Amino acid sequence: MIYSYLYFIIGHFKNDPSKSLLSILSISLGIALFVSTQINAWKAEKSIIDQTVGFTSENFLGRFVYKEISEKPNNQTNFIKTIYSQLPNHILIEPELNLKSFLKIDDQQTLSIPIIGRDLITSKSIKKEIDPKKKTKKYFFSNSLFLKTKSMVYPIVITVCNDEVSIPANEIEPIEQDGLFIILDIERLQNICKTKSYTHINLIDNSNSDENPSYQPSLIHPNWLYESKKEITERAGIALGSLKINLTIISLVSVLISFFMVSNIYSGLFTSQKKEFGILLSIGGTRFSNFFLFLAQTTCLALIGGLFGNFIGVFISKLNLFQTLNTLTDANQIDTYLNFPPKFILYGFLISVIGSLFSAIFNAIKAYHILPIELLREKNEFTIPSSRKIPTYLFFFFSFTFICVGVFLGFLKFEKQIIPGLVGIGFVIIGFVLINFLTIFQFISILSKLTKRFFTHPNFILGIKEIEADAWKNSLTISTIMLSTSLVFTLTSLTDSYEASLERWVDQENKSDFSLINEKKLSSGEPGVPINLLSELEKSDLFSDVEPFFINSKFIVNGNYFTLHVLKFKENQNQNELLVSTNFCFLEKLCKGDSIEIITKKKGAQTLKIQNEIEHFFSERGTIVMDYKLFTSLYEEEFLNSIRLTMTDGVNKKKIFSFLKNISEKYQLNFLDHKQLKDLYIAGMNQVFKVLDKLKISAIVISVLSLITSIFYFIKEKSRIIAGLRAIGMSSLQMFGLLFYQVFYLLSHGILSGILNSLLLSPIVVFGINKNAFGWELDYTFPVHFVAKLPIIIPIFSIFITLIPFYFLTRMRISKELNYE
Repeated sequence: MIYSYLYFIIGHFKNDPSKSLLSILSISLGIALFVSTQINAWKAEKSIIDQTVGFTSENFLGRFVYKEISEKPNNQTNFIKTIYSQLPNHILIEPELNLKSFLKIDDQQTLSIPIIGRDLITSKSIKKEIDPKKKTKKYFFSNSLFLKTKSMVYPIVITVCNDEVSIPANEIEPIEQDGLFIILDIERLQNICKTKSYTHINLIDNSNSDENPSYQPSLIHPNWLYESKKEITERAGIALGSLKINLTIISLVSVLISFFMVSNIYSGLFTSQKKEFGILLSIGGTRFSNFFLFLAQTTCLALIGGLFGNFIGVFISKLNLFQTLNTLTDANQIDTYLNFPPKFILYGFLISVIGSLFSAIFNAIKAYHILPIELLREKNEFTIPSSRKIPTYLFFFFSFTFICVGVFLGFLKFEKQIIPGLVGIGFVIIGFVLINFLTIFQFISILSKLTKRFFTHPNFILGIKEIEADAWKNSLTISTIMLSTSLVFTLTSLTDSYEASLERWVDQENKSDFSLINEKKLSSGEPGVPINLLSELEKSDLFSDVEPFFINSKFIVNGNYFTLHVLKFKENQNQNELLVSTNFCFLEKLCKGDSIEIITKKKGAQTLKIQNEIEHFFSERGTIVMDYKLFTSLYEEEFLNSIRLTMTDGVNKKKIFSFLKNISEKYQLNFLDHKQLKDLYIAGMNQVFKVLDKLKISAIVISVLSLITSIFYFIKEKSRIIAGLRAIGMSSLQMFGLLFYQVFYLLSHGILSGILNSLLLSPIVVFGINKNAFGWELDYTFPVHFVAKLPIIIPIFSIFITLIPFYFLTRMRISKELNYE
């Protein structure tokens, strides 16, 4: 039996290589999208964790972080001695000074790079890099940073603690580790920064155990906070959770689109092989053997498709085509990560096999029910159950029930819970898939009646009748197009809603005429406008209002990341209390009248009251807003993210422009007007959502392939009929028309269904999933302008898609197709 299986499968690859390649390609596309997005989401999370823990070794257990900036160095030393006396022998202590440094790559880009001071003699992560036979280098660069700086002119100059440090080439040693960072001896870094303090005290496991190390010290100190590796990892996961969820949803929808296409291909595969199944039955085979033979064949295709999909997905992830960015991540850091956990490869294989089996099960059942008489049949007579068994109206009832239940679940309000929304989307999609199958007969019936009243080209009538003859396969093609169209319109609606909300927020919250920024540090998210510039601008009579603006995108409250905004409060607002965004209140249940405990650099732990909530469209995790005077009393900062300037009425604009130009050149800054600032915000948003645009393109490509595949199978299945028509004089133009009308109908039906589907899914995403995940109320918009262009786009797309199968049709040999021997 196993030989017949192998012969059948290998024979399929040999006799129909184009079909096999299409099946493998269909599976590969969906798996590649899933694997690449998951790997890139992991890279983003890993980059945040590594920057937080200082790119330490894998045996990192946790760290002590001191709360009081005024902690004296000798007190820190005493604390280290206390820790050491209480720790097991296999746990090492690694004091660390982790600071930010800046490296100017060129005139347009400045990188923000962690510079880490450690004891190079005892550091477990550095020991293996030191060659005892050679002179120890002073600076250890990550390999990615070393490659970036290799083409630069030495010595390299980095800025740390407001001091410039020159690093000659002979003092640099590369480290084989992902990320951008510099490690040097802690005493050297302390001398550069004129301090004897540490930022962290790391605990490292030295037991050489293969198990994942974990440890929770019993030591409690009022000025020191212990953070385990698990807590740090969970914090990064929460910070990127919404982004990862969005990518997972979209990639899984792309996988679903891909497997609709695969199911369509398997339907054609069954049609082309039904005679072989009939032969197997007639020579002693069983129905069960036919059933498992079809599944074995599809499993083989799934394994090969999964292999190629994983390979393509890994390749795409290295190109960072689906890079995951938000206010916490650094694109330059993410680019350096080349390694990833093998679990994503395993997930890809599992999805390819399971998805392929689900896609094949319906046709496997058809293979089970096949009869030996199929040897004599020329036409696939499988149809849906007749209305005498299950009335058509019941199918419509179930379809609309699925849609109504899906809409209800999609709009349920559960903060931080998107499962109801996802289930709702699933129900809506199932409902529309059923409707697509049923409406093929309705639409073609209507079109047939119209053709009796109006003159219609025979190719059109023949084309739509052929679609009706194989309604199941064509409904899968329509559903593939529907899902792709719905995905494109839903994602466009989401991004357009974000953009409309962002524009409104900028107009309402920032009424200043100009903003001074440091464009070179903008990409790293670091502040770069000197704080002492404030007094110089306030002395000028050119501006009626000079407002400082500071952002900290990694502001920790209750162990989680939030965004801190610092600005000047209005006169009616209490400067000693906080404001929080409405989505912070929704997600964290900390609202007006509640209090928040924060760790400050000057005064340690402080409890501040929330005076009110405001709409603040900036951070998906929530934003905390603090008055500038309160901020300066709690923290020490030397740079701002921007300074907002409002012109004094009646002042000459040329004079202001001249003044701002001189200030910008003096401090190496840029000044933006209100429109340019809005464009900058939108560009930042587009950078985050750029991955969605690429996924939309991928969905369109999968739909086009699905249509081409459907027409290919039509040509293959009807090859003898088409050859006969050509033999009796059917012209090439008439052949093209026959294919064109089928493509045009399938594309029109699928796009129309997709638009209707997106009219339900986009509100669910915006007001259901988005609200529960982020707490935002967006200004809903729908891409109506796309709909207006469809009467032009659909015919053009139909012609383009028809050209490819038509090319192969013209190469068909009539004598070969009409040969029944």
